[in-house]
Amino acid sequence: MLSKEILKSIKSLKPTFFKNTVKDIFSFKELEKLLNLRPFVNNSRFTPVHSKPYAWKASGWLSDKNSFPPFVIKDILKTSVCYLRDASRANKKLNTICKEIEEATHWPTDAHIYFSVKETENSIKGFGKHKDHQHNLIICVEGSYEITIYDLKDKKIINKILKSGNGVFIPANHNHEINSLSKRLSISFAMAPYESIFQEREWISL
Repeated sequence: MLSKEILKSIKSLKPTFFKNTVKDIFSFKELEKLLNLRPFVNNSRFTPVHSKPYAWKASGWLSDKNSFPPFVIKDILKTSVCYLRDASRANKKLNTICKEIEEATHWPTDAHIYFSVKETENSIKGFGKHKDHQHNLIICVEGSYEITIYDLKDKKIINKILKSGNGVFIPANHNHEINSLSKRLSISFAMAPYESIFQEREWISL
């Protein structure tokens, strides 16, 4: 699914913008299903970037009492950009892209799903300017946002508006900032070159 050009840029650790990278790898409809599936909304997987503390009583039949109940998730979605980690097996396409990156780089890779559904100050600013310890290939799935990437001396090297199908590669420790311009959904493929444990990528078909 990923082009040779994208995989080459990842292996060279060069910050790069890609136009029409890949499309139709995920959707808001698929996200809706995950937000209603308890294993994907426990407190180690579902993360609001800006949120007040919440407390709730555990419901019956729960195998994981740390899963967020729907009324809390609905409230969080009104104000915050959120993400789901450990989502590389949310569908076959995401799993395939992780497999391609792992085979090309030998870096364990995961898919993190980032989204905001309301335009608020918090959801537009997201994390603010920051850097990660992992390399990231970010693909815009729906909506649009502005992304700025800085080199290691903190000078702007990429400033682009990402729309559906566009992507950027951000090597580890490069400061970057994302500001939403609309309701948006994106996938960040995070690569950890310091890890040696890989997930199985075989896809179960029935």
